[in-house]
Amino acid sequence: MARFYPAFVGDFHGSEGERLAYQALESLGDDYTVFHSYCWLGDGARTAPQGEADFVVLHPQRGILAIEVKAGGIAYEDGAWQQTNRRTGETKVIYPFQQAENSRQRILSELRRRMPQNVPLVGKAVWFTSVQIPKGKALPLESPREIILDADDLGTPKARMEATYNYWHTLLGIPERAQPASVFRQIVQTLQPVFRIVETISSVSRAVEQSTARLTNAQFTLLEYLADQRTAAIHGAAGTGKSLLAAEKARMLAREGQKVLYICFNEFLLSRLRSCRWDAHITIHNERTLAEELMTDRQLPITTVLREFEAFFQNEFDDTLWEYPNIIVDEAQDFPSPLLEHLALLAELHDGAFYVFYDRGQTIISRRVEGHTVQTAPQWIDAHMDCRLVLYRNCRNTAEIGRTVRSFLTGRQRNYLNEIHGKRPCAVFAPDIHALDTAAADFVQRMRSEEKLAIEDMVILTVSTLEKSAFSGLNELGGIPVSNQPEAGKLWFTTVRRYKGLEAKAVLLVDVRVSALTNPTCQRLIYVGSSRATAYLETLFLDDVPHEDYAALTAQLGGGIAASSQGIADWLGMECRTDG
Repeated sequence: MARFYPAFVGDFHGSEGERLAYQALESLGDDYTVFHSYCWLGDGARTAPQGEADFVVLHPQRGILAIEVKAGGIAYEDGAWQQTNRRTGETKVIYPFQQAENSRQRILSELRRRMPQNVPLVGKAVWFTSVQIPKGKALPLESPREIILDADDLGTPKARMEATYNYWHTLLGIPERAQPASVFRQIVQTLQPVFRIVETISSVSRAVEQSTARLTNAQFTLLEYLADQRTAAIHGAAGTGKSLLAAEKARMLAREGQKVLYICFNEFLLSRLRSCRWDAHITIHNERTLAEELMTDRQLPITTVLREFEAFFQNEFDDTLWEYPNIIVDEAQDFPSPLLEHLALLAELHDGAFYVFYDRGQTIISRRVEGHTVQTAPQWIDAHMDCRLVLYRNCRNTAEIGRTVRSFLTGRQRNYLNEIHGKRPCAVFAPDIHALDTAAADFVQRMRSEEKLAIEDMVILTVSTLEKSAFSGLNELGGIPVSNQPEAGKLWFTTVRRYKGLEAKAVLLVDVRVSALTNPTCQRLIYVGSSRATAYLETLFLDDVPHEDYAALTAQLGGGIAASSQGIADWLGMECRTDG
């Protein structure tokens, strides 16, 4: 199977054609490397100021192809390529060959500048995934048939890809030559800083078809800085790209041929990470699975495994048996400080790298040992990590959702909001449980029928526990079966605590009591839960405060908040709806 960058599979800009091409390229052999959805900036001279290649395919012998993908109906009329959206019937002029050429030229420019003695062949291609190009069809001079892939190539793209490579080798007079493995690795590493690794989000509304790069220039500057820094703590509010940076740092270390431990806390995040493609040098664990690896001779009941492991790791573990010189800790705020301290020591003993990624605002899990609260990770990080960096820009949420999330942030907030806009979040105030049920069912039906979201694009999160939730025992909602685990064809209902580190296009946050809004723990849970939504957020409030008590409650939240449900919604940057 071809090696893909990034390992996280995005949403393909909402493009069915891009998804089909991705699946087809997966069938290429493991000697192929594929960059997916990589943006680039111009060189300030001869290339375009910026652009994006849907795919860049690299092969150590054949060279590089920059591929532009277009789906839907395709025509060439009046001297221009035209694309017709099959759902809306809308037709627009497109420039796929020029887009591919811009990417080709930018790649050539960078390789000629950075490694002039080893520039491979660089060609381009366009992939029309929804149509078949008839044999012998007359085509414009800019688009010879040899550089076009179509729907017929989705099943077996390798043959057409090789024909495209042959065309460029003949046209440019460049013979095939096998690049040494070290040179090919250098080519890949040279292009990565140019083709910025991105993930994209689509607006929930079909009327808003815009996407955003998931990492900003600030984050990429940080990646370059991380290349030579052996220890660092990276703090960032929800949505600032910490997990993406953690994953990329792990890949950077693995490319040096060293073992890397990537450890997170959340069970669901562990499952998500393990489902992605990783270098063989990277091992993904959370605290439970690390315990199972290091304590193979012991029975570990799920209810006591963490407590037993932490005592074992602190007092009994033989440090000479440790196998991971490099350690990346994601969700570091959830780990006890003695565990972080020991991991840092192990990395130092092995002359490795130690990186922690954390968010103080997401500290919603506390540990107690023999009646005493264990020191939190942020406190230990402040005391022991000399290199502490901060991420400010939100890369996950639309500006509107970011405005809601920002309501619970303290300290510096400048530049936090994303530049991508979408639907405004909605606060629904209901007087009783029955009204909450109705509002939740309405949310599911709207997301499905009006917004055309798939079931897996939605999640319901409770700020309570599954047992104490008003939706406890829920089996179906809006005609859709419900599960407390991620299951195909079922709507996922879980807790904010268990969903930390994950995201969904649309989030319904439930069990928020108006009377609890002044509680710091409740605020942190709303902050974490709200930040899981990339495109749309709806929060169900149980309006359990008498009207005459609103003034006292809103006064505790801050100055200038109107004493009403509308005032609370305005404070959160949300639309207000009263049900029941």
